[in-house]
Amino acid sequence: AYAVSNVPAPTLFGKKFIDCCMEKQDEFTQEQLSQLHQWSLWQQELNSNISLSSTLQEKCFEAFISQVFHPSALQDDVISHLSSIGLQPVEEKLLQTGYRLDAFMEVNGNKIGIEVDGPFHFLGRKPTGNTILKRRQITNLEGIQVVSVPYWEWDKLKRDSNEKQKYLRSLLCLN
Repeated sequence: AYAVSNVPAPTLFGKKFIDCCMEKQDEFTQEQLSQLHQWSLWQQELNSNISLSSTLQEKCFEAFISQVFHPSALQDDVISHLSSIGLQPVEEKLLQTGYRLDAFMEVNGNKIGIEVDGPFHFLGRKPTGNTILKRRQITNLEGIQVVSVPYWEWDKLKRDSNEKQKYLRSLLCLN
């Protein structure tokens, strides 16, 4: 929650916190290690001097990148239409931070990440904390502009390929 809200808390996350993490490192689940990796990335964002040991950082990173991803039909459709407008998206691009982008490409010399965001990325129509954190950390730490394709916007285009292409061109400022 602190990482998502981006509120520094050096008194909470100091040496005692690091020591506790080191003591419990063999008790953490894969999910907890993944969250601790995101916390470590947040400390990088803050230019904090607080960090986990390199051994625990590596363990957290490995847990984070070991998550299995299955592209959705929605994602496949968006990628297909990106290709149809002459772009060359790299699918499921693994970044140095350990995050994966649904699609990555360079557009007019700019690094662009596309996130095809289905219903689990939102509470109502507002992004979840995890979605907010991912977008912010990719932008801040990787220097990649993240562009979202929300499911409800894509769904309203129905099966109209021309409208989908037009939508993507507009989203990526290719008009």
